[in-house]
Amino acid sequence: MVAPVCLDPRDPDAQWPYCPSYAGAITFTALFGAVTLAHYIQAFSYRKRFCWVVCMASTWETLGFAFRIMGARNPRASGWPVASQMLVLLAPLWVNAFVYMVVGRIVYFWLPDKRIWGIRATSLTRWFVWFDVIIFLIQAAGGMMLSGTDVSASQTKIGLDIYMSGIGVQQGVLLAFIGLMITFHVRALREGRTHATRWQPLVYTLYGALILISIRIIFRLVEFSSGIYGPIPTHESYFYGLEATPMFLALFSLAAIHPGRYLRGPGSEFAKPIVTKGARRWWCCGRRKRTRVQPDYDTPKTGGQGQSDSEFGRGERTSDVPLTARSEGVYEGSYKAPRGDGVYDRHDDRMSDVPKTAQFPYRERV
Repeated sequence: MVAPVCLDPRDPDAQWPYCPSYAGAITFTALFGAVTLAHYIQAFSYRKRFCWVVCMASTWETLGFAFRIMGARNPRASGWPVASQMLVLLAPLWVNAFVYMVVGRIVYFWLPDKRIWGIRATSLTRWFVWFDVIIFLIQAAGGMMLSGTDVSASQTKIGLDIYMSGIGVQQGVLLAFIGLMITFHVRALREGRTHATRWQPLVYTLYGALILISIRIIFRLVEFSSGIYGPIPTHESYFYGLEATPMFLALFSLAAIHPGRYLRGPGSEFAKPIVTKGARRWWCCGRRKRTRVQPDYDTPKTGGQGQSDSEFGRGERTSDVPLTARSEGVYEGSYKAPRGDGVYDRHDDRMSDVPKTAQFPYRERV
């Protein structure tokens, strides 16, 4: 086994701007490895498919510090610092995406209209994750320019500007998202649904995770504001205190208060869209036209075989139990209990919790 070697940062062969701590790299590799194991176990035990995102975040952090161990043992090798820096710089974006996915499901599960700021919960997750992907690409481009060997000063400056613009946009999106979570918090206290689990512990945990990520972003902005050879980038203690520790605490909190413990029961996951096939299109290689309908948001098209809710009673959809027809095929528009012919009113509030997918008359045509 090769013992760790400490080179003078002014040595032209040195790949680190300081003497990397071998013990610190081992410690955080073990900590992130334990959190990674906890996330994988809970993802499988709670059967939440979207949890692979946070598993990727903790895995990248673990690998980043594992490569740091190898770099501390051989500080002249250029491959280990590059791989470690790229993984550590980009891993927080996985945590961001996971928080966006969790909040989308929280809105879907606890708010009656399944919307926030007029945005569907399903679209909320999609849009913020796409923002995260764009930020990921920006930061990856800047990080690759910073991590390259034998790069000119001008290229390094460009890489710094690109990366700092990426984390600046990331912080702006996080602040907007925190505002959205506060809006949810107020609405859920006033009109939120009641389930077997409470939303408050999970939301407070997400607040904490976003604050920890914001601390890490501010550290990176300050770190690179004076260049890659400023006082902060050349002292490793800042890295462990303001990069490694906040990210570990964020991942640890998401493992301790796991979303799978609170997002349980019917309606805790997005309903699958209803897909119908239409006529073949010759300009699209003969593929059938597909129509996707979100059962919790879109109004079903009956195609002449049914009637809309406006034709019954008050014209509001307060129950989603399919009406049972009489023998002559006529729907009853008012509830007269007790009845023995199986006729129910759409506005019977006793049946208002039946999933909306029951009412859709779509049929797939082959």
